[in-house]
Amino acid sequence: MAQIPSVSAAILIGGESQRMGQDKASLIWQGISLLQRVVDVISPLVHEVLVVVRPDRKEWAEELAPSNVRVICDRADARGPLAGIHAALDEAICERVLVTAVDMPFLQTSLLEGLMADESAEVVVPRTKHGFEPLLAVYSQSCLPAIAKVLTVGPSRIPAFYSDVSVSIWDENRIRDLDPGLLSFENFNHPEDLEY
Repeated sequence: MAQIPSVSAAILIGGESQRMGQDKASLIWQGISLLQRVVDVISPLVHEVLVVVRPDRKEWAEELAPSNVRVICDRADARGPLAGIHAALDEAICERVLVTAVDMPFLQTSLLEGLMADESAEVVVPRTKHGFEPLLAVYSQSCLPAIAKVLTVGPSRIPAFYSDVSVSIWDENRIRDLDPGLLSFENFNHPEDLEY
């Protein structure tokens, strides 16, 4: 497991999960919070880890987050994960940022390393049978203008800016070479998921 020093990482916490009935980041699973679990997987691989939250949740996130991460906020007037990606790119020390959601407890190091090693485009994103997986992707700071342009019209789906940047799409075969069971894309949405 080798650190890729030219990459930062950002974990998007988001808001309270209605389906889960409570915030996911602080959920305890196998003895630790989901946030701690994702940090533990990602932090050895990257230069820094950012946790991205809404401004009104910063104090809560700083209490929850481990000491080796930096908590940042998206803009108060821009909601949704695309705003979180914009904030991460704007604040990151490194030019490239691995983005993930907090509710992905089965992230596979081999896939993360593969995505980060692909420097062929401004966005490196997996695509499974369910479509793009934009919350497990690598984004370059050169995407900032394209994202800002989309955010001016309000909350948007993340791929809305892909047409304005270069994109390396990883198909399912390529993903399975590094994550045969596609475990990285499993997430927790309901209380019963915690019974894994």
